[in-house]
Amino acid sequence: MKSMVDLSHEFLKPVLHKQAICVDATLGQGKDTDFFLSQNVRRIYGFEIQRDVFESTKKRLGNQRTCFFHVGHEYMQDYIHEEVDAIIFNFGYFPSGNHDITTHSSSSVSAVKQALSLLKVKGRMALVMYPHESGVKEAKCIEELLKVQENIQVQKVQNLLVEHCPYLLLIEKRR
Repeated sequence: MKSMVDLSHEFLKPVLHKQAICVDATLGQGKDTDFFLSQNVRRIYGFEIQRDVFESTKKRLGNQRTCFFHVGHEYMQDYIHEEVDAIIFNFGYFPSGNHDITTHSSSSVSAVKQALSLLKVKGRMALVMYPHESGVKEAKCIEELLKVQENIQVQKVQNLLVEHCPYLLLIEKRR
Protein backbone atom coordinates (compact mmCIF):
# COMPACT_ATOMS: atom_id res chain seq x y z
CA MET A 1 0.00 0.00 0.00
CA LYS A 2 1.05 3.60 -0.55
CA SER A 3 2.06 5.89 2.29
CA MET A 4 -0.14 8.80 3.32
CA VAL A 5 2.44 11.19 1.85
CA ASP A 6 2.35 9.35 -1.50
CA LEU A 7 -1.47 9.42 -1.46
CA SER A 8 -1.40 13.15 -0.70
CA HIS A 9 0.85 13.73 -3.72
CA GLU A 10 -1.53 11.77 -5.96
CA PHE A 11 -4.43 13.89 -4.69
CA LEU A 12 -2.60 17.19 -5.32
CA LYS A 13 -1.18 16.28 -8.74
CA PRO A 14 -4.31 17.16 -10.82
CA VAL A 15 -4.13 20.85 -9.77
CA LEU A 16 -0.41 21.22 -10.52
CA HIS A 17 0.64 22.93 -13.75
CA LYS A 18 3.39 25.26 -14.99
CA GLN A 19 1.75 28.35 -13.42
CA ALA A 20 0.74 26.66 -10.14
CA ILE A 21 1.51 28.26 -6.80
CA CYS A 22 2.12 25.73 -4.00
CA VAL A 23 2.76 25.73 -0.26
CA ASP A 24 4.81 23.24 1.73
CA ALA A 25 3.55 24.38 5.13
CA THR A 26 5.86 22.08 7.09
CA LEU A 27 9.07 22.05 5.08
CA GLY A 28 11.13 19.46 6.95
CA GLN A 29 13.57 17.73 4.60
CA GLY A 30 11.65 19.04 1.60
CA LYS A 31 10.04 15.85 0.35
CA ASP A 32 6.86 17.73 -0.58
CA THR A 33 8.78 20.65 -2.07
CA ASP A 34 10.79 18.16 -4.12
CA PHE A 35 7.51 16.69 -5.37
CA PHE A 36 6.21 20.15 -6.35
CA LEU A 37 9.50 20.93 -8.12
CA SER A 38 9.23 17.67 -10.08
CA GLN A 39 5.84 18.85 -11.35
CA ASN A 40 7.49 22.00 -12.72
CA VAL A 41 5.25 24.46 -10.84
CA ARG A 42 5.88 28.21 -10.93
CA ARG A 43 6.43 28.93 -7.22
CA ILE A 44 6.66 27.07 -3.91
CA TYR A 45 6.41 28.70 -0.51
CA GLY A 46 7.90 26.70 2.36
CA PHE A 47 7.78 27.21 6.13
CA GLU A 48 9.98 25.60 8.80
CA ILE A 49 10.72 26.52 12.42
CA GLN A 50 13.82 24.40 13.05
CA ARG A 51 16.88 26.40 11.97
CA ASP A 52 19.14 23.45 11.06
CA VAL A 53 16.40 21.66 9.10
CA PHE A 54 15.47 24.92 7.36
CA GLU A 55 19.07 25.71 6.36
CA SER A 56 19.74 22.18 5.11
CA THR A 57 16.58 22.06 2.99
CA LYS A 58 17.08 25.59 1.66
CA LYS A 59 20.63 24.72 0.61
CA ARG A 60 19.48 21.53 -1.11
CA LEU A 61 16.28 22.75 -2.80
CA GLY A 62 16.44 26.53 -2.87
CA ASN A 63 16.19 28.03 -6.35
CA GLN A 64 14.37 30.76 -8.27
CA ARG A 65 11.03 28.93 -7.84
CA THR A 66 11.23 28.51 -4.06
CA CYS A 67 10.50 31.02 -1.31
CA PHE A 68 11.48 29.50 2.05
CA PHE A 69 10.80 31.16 5.39
CA HIS A 70 12.23 30.30 8.82
CA VAL A 71 8.92 30.94 10.60
CA GLY A 72 5.95 28.88 11.67
CA HIS A 73 3.20 28.08 9.18
CA GLU A 74 0.79 30.17 11.24
CA TYR A 75 2.42 33.24 9.63
CA MET A 76 1.85 32.20 6.02
CA GLN A 77 -0.54 35.07 5.25
CA ASP A 78 2.25 37.50 6.16
CA TYR A 79 4.35 36.04 3.33
CA ILE A 80 1.91 34.83 0.68
CA HIS A 81 -0.08 37.47 -1.19
CA GLU A 82 -1.56 35.44 -4.03
CA GLU A 83 -4.02 32.61 -4.48
CA VAL A 84 -2.62 29.11 -4.13
CA ASP A 85 -3.34 25.94 -6.14
CA ALA A 86 -2.01 23.32 -3.72
CA ILE A 87 -1.03 23.16 -0.04
CA ILE A 88 0.40 20.32 2.01
CA PHE A 89 0.92 19.96 5.75
CA ASN A 90 2.66 17.16 7.65
CA PHE A 91 1.79 17.73 11.31
CA GLY A 92 3.71 16.47 14.30
CA TYR A 93 7.48 16.39 14.66
CA PHE A 94 10.43 15.98 12.34
CA PRO A 95 10.99 12.19 12.41
CA SER A 96 14.79 12.27 12.58
CA GLY A 97 14.90 15.44 14.68
CA ASN A 98 14.04 16.55 18.19
CA HIS A 99 10.64 15.03 19.01
CA ASP A 100 10.06 17.73 21.63
CA ILE A 101 9.72 20.26 18.79
CA THR A 102 6.28 19.61 17.36
CA THR A 103 3.35 21.37 15.78
CA HIS A 104 0.68 22.58 18.21
CA SER A 105 -3.10 22.84 18.06
CA SER A 106 -3.41 26.62 18.25
CA SER A 107 -0.79 27.46 15.61
CA SER A 108 -1.87 24.58 13.36
CA VAL A 109 -5.55 25.59 13.44
CA SER A 110 -4.52 29.17 12.62
CA ALA A 111 -2.36 27.92 9.74
CA VAL A 112 -5.15 25.76 8.30
CA LYS A 113 -7.59 28.71 8.49
CA GLN A 114 -5.10 30.88 6.62
CA ALA A 115 -4.42 28.15 4.09
CA LEU A 116 -8.14 27.80 3.38
CA SER A 117 -8.40 31.53 2.71
CA LEU A 118 -5.38 31.44 0.35
CA LEU A 119 -6.59 28.39 -1.58
CA LYS A 120 -8.13 28.99 -5.02
CA VAL A 121 -11.56 27.65 -5.87
CA LYS A 122 -10.94 24.05 -7.00
CA GLY A 123 -7.56 24.22 -5.25
CA ARG A 124 -6.52 21.28 -3.10
CA MET A 125 -4.98 20.81 0.30
CA ALA A 126 -3.64 17.65 1.93
CA LEU A 127 -3.18 17.34 5.68
CA VAL A 128 -1.10 14.40 6.88
CA MET A 129 -2.06 13.86 10.52
CA TYR A 130 0.12 12.02 13.04
CA PRO A 131 -1.92 11.22 16.14
CA HIS A 132 1.07 10.73 18.47
CA GLU A 133 0.71 11.75 22.12
CA SER A 134 0.31 15.52 21.59
CA GLY A 135 -0.97 15.10 18.02
CA VAL A 136 -4.31 13.60 19.08
CA LYS A 137 -5.56 16.96 20.39
CA GLU A 138 -4.15 18.78 17.37
CA ALA A 139 -5.88 16.40 14.93
CA LYS A 140 -9.20 16.76 16.78
CA CYS A 141 -9.00 20.57 16.75
CA ILE A 142 -8.22 20.65 13.02
CA GLU A 143 -11.05 18.23 12.23
CA GLU A 144 -13.48 20.37 14.27
CA LEU A 145 -12.40 23.44 12.28
CA LEU A 146 -12.95 21.63 8.98
CA LYS A 147 -16.40 20.36 9.98
CA VAL A 148 -17.78 23.91 10.16
CA GLN A 149 -16.41 25.12 6.82
CA GLU A 150 -19.07 25.57 4.15
CA ASN A 151 -16.90 26.05 1.08
CA ILE A 152 -14.87 22.83 1.09
CA GLN A 153 -15.19 19.10 0.62
CA VAL A 154 -13.16 16.86 2.94
CA GLN A 155 -12.31 13.18 2.79
CA LYS A 156 -10.52 11.23 5.51
CA VAL A 157 -8.20 8.36 4.56
CA GLN A 158 -6.94 6.06 7.29
CA ASN A 159 -5.91 2.51 8.04
CA LEU A 160 -8.70 0.90 10.06
CA LEU A 161 -6.53 -1.97 11.26
CA VAL A 162 -3.80 0.06 13.00
CA GLU A 163 -4.46 2.43 15.90
CA HIS A 164 -2.62 5.74 16.17
CA CYS A 165 -1.18 5.54 12.67
CA PRO A 166 -0.91 8.54 10.31
CA TYR A 167 -4.01 9.47 8.37
CA LEU A 168 -4.88 11.92 5.67
CA LEU A 169 -7.42 14.72 5.29
CA LEU A 170 -7.98 15.66 1.64
CA ILE A 171 -9.63 19.02 0.97
CA GLU A 172 -10.92 20.67 -2.17
CA LYS A 173 -12.25 24.23 -2.13
CA ARG A 174 -15.69 24.49 -3.73
CA ARG A 175 -16.31 28.25 -3.66
